[in-house]
Amino acid sequence: QDYYGKRVTSTADLKTSACVAPAKRVPAYISRVLKKVHPDVISRYYGCGLVVPESLEGCRVLDLGCGTGRDCYMLSQLVGERGHVTGIDMTEEQLEVAQTHLDYHMKEFGYKNPNVDFVQGFIEALTEAGLKKDSFDIIISNCVVNLSPDKKRVLAEAYSVLKDGGELYFSDVYSSGRLTEEMRNHKVLWGECLSGALWWKDLLLLAEEVGFSPPRLVTASLITVENKELQEVLGGHCGSLRAGPAAEETRCGFSHRGMLQLTVCCLLQVKAGREQEERRR
Repeated sequence: QDYYGKRVTSTADLKTSACVAPAKRVPAYISRVLKKVHPDVISRYYGCGLVVPESLEGCRVLDLGCGTGRDCYMLSQLVGERGHVTGIDMTEEQLEVAQTHLDYHMKEFGYKNPNVDFVQGFIEALTEAGLKKDSFDIIISNCVVNLSPDKKRVLAEAYSVLKDGGELYFSDVYSSGRLTEEMRNHKVLWGECLSGALWWKDLLLLAEEVGFSPPRLVTASLITVENKELQEVLGGHCGSLRAGPAAEETRCGFSHRGMLQLTVCCLLQVKAGREQEERRR
């Protein structure tokens, strides 16, 4: 909360590519609507990718960790005036930026009534923040879940506010192995979305425990770390990346042979027949 509320004021303040590296090229229809988002909102974007379905007209969408609202305002155009987008974030400073630009975007989109609202709260406590159960068709999350100390609770809360058959689309940072205690406790690495990275195999287990269908991988990409101080903390986990046996060394990142840090875009779906399943339990 302190890192993104006070220490980081723009994308340029970030020390790794974790929060700015798209896992795949943004589709043309997304690029078009992003052009209408205010520059002040864009400059404070800290996401690691974006994965959303193409047909969102009329849907109710929730953005976990919405920050200054870039993705919310993008989604606002995709759901149309009949749809609605809610953004939730714990950081007051970022929500202030998002709220300040609400009227600007509604006028830019030609909407008579706002179809976006912002809520201050924790992604581990969605219902406590006032969000109703079984009320959203789609949830998106962009490089946020890794910042939570209780990722199972995040998934469980997301599951509870999704409608039966609803879907969670998220882009986040995952690791191919266990992080050291020093890495897990490093404040800057936490803020840079590395210390909280979940082992990807644990994601599979957590999703099943909560009740989601198995995650579907959309795409993945490597993260680079060029900050020398952070390289020292990462130690042997920070090596050169190679595309093949004869490939030239690239910028410092996580080695294929050591800790492979990935920006991953995934999809989770609430299992159909959730009520019947819960009765059986």
